[in-house]
Amino acid sequence: MKTALKIFFCILFFPVLLFAQKAEENEGKNPKKEKRVNTVIIPTITYNNSFGAIFGAMASGFYRMQKNDSISPLSKTMLIANYSTNKTWYVVQPNRFYFKENIYRGKLVSGLGSVNFQTYLEWGDLFPNLPNGILPIPGDEGEFVNYNNKFQFVFLEFLGRVYGQLYVGGRILFSHAYTTFDTNLKPDEEVIQIGFGVSSEYDIRDNQFQPTKGINAKLSTNSFFESLGSTDTYTNINYEVNKYLDLKGKNTLLIRAYGQIATGNVPFSGQNVVGQDDLRGYSNGKHRANQVYDAQTEYRHWFKPRWGYVAFGGVATAINGLNDLNSDNILPAIGAGIRYLAIPKANINVGIDLAVGREDWGVYFRIGEAFTR
Repeated sequence: MKTALKIFFCILFFPVLLFAQKAEENEGKNPKKEKRVNTVIIPTITYNNSFGAIFGAMASGFYRMQKNDSISPLSKTMLIANYSTNKTWYVVQPNRFYFKENIYRGKLVSGLGSVNFQTYLEWGDLFPNLPNGILPIPGDEGEFVNYNNKFQFVFLEFLGRVYGQLYVGGRILFSHAYTTFDTNLKPDEEVIQIGFGVSSEYDIRDNQFQPTKGINAKLSTNSFFESLGSTDTYTNINYEVNKYLDLKGKNTLLIRAYGQIATGNVPFSGQNVVGQDDLRGYSNGKHRANQVYDAQTEYRHWFKPRWGYVAFGGVATAINGLNDLNSDNILPAIGAGIRYLAIPKANINVGIDLAVGREDWGVYFRIGEAFTR
């Protein structure tokens, strides 16, 4: 058993260690002229109980939109591609732009894929007309149902600074998703989303890629209307607040609150899932609802100039309304990870996290720190 665990962790950390070794070899060579674009490429190999073995790569390029602009943070262009043994595949291309001496900010994200996943359906959802208490085995609330989701989307956001470090702007989203369920009791769903909304961001972090102090807060909306071509009429509201505390001695503490709230005639593909975009440690898709909230904290420490680790924990819940909140749907999670400072001049890290939740777990590769998108 111990030998198997050693092999598992060697495979898990191999991409990060391989990249670190290559970077340190290049460090000893004669310095070259500073690159216009700094690149980071990580091959990823991981496994979880929903997708099986997952093979892929993450590539990032960091650059300045305007050569003489030394005030704006580095802009970022990424490419994320994965394929799993359950025949899930996806390609996502996110961009984050900073320009005009950090007066304007923008995002452009596009992607497509075919995801074979699962959702947890309660017996009341599968058999809505049966009296309570007939199904199923006592103590069992429902079952996992497999589904396939084919999707493509394009998202655009533009913000301008209006006062101090407060940015306000708008966003547009177009997406198409077709979901088929592995049961005749749940009808297939095709959803077209053509939506727009407002965005705001308050940002007084000392660094966008590796912050040690300050606050970053975001609030945004996306609204979809049948009259404009969407399949359903509903609204998404997203917020996040990150507070960074400098504990000195290369120690940082992050305190975070996050929420996704969907209201109206929300389709299956418009619902929110715990672990999908925030709290690490949940990957099986069980906890899904119109609203997801979580609170967490993360401790970051650099024990060598280019090596560090993180430890984190938090709680989340997935509910359709505040009346559903109770102790049974409070979901805890803890985890830890390693970091390697890939591009020192820009404070850009690569790393891997392992997290455990209630009857679930997940492995996460990353370029850059968590919550710095």
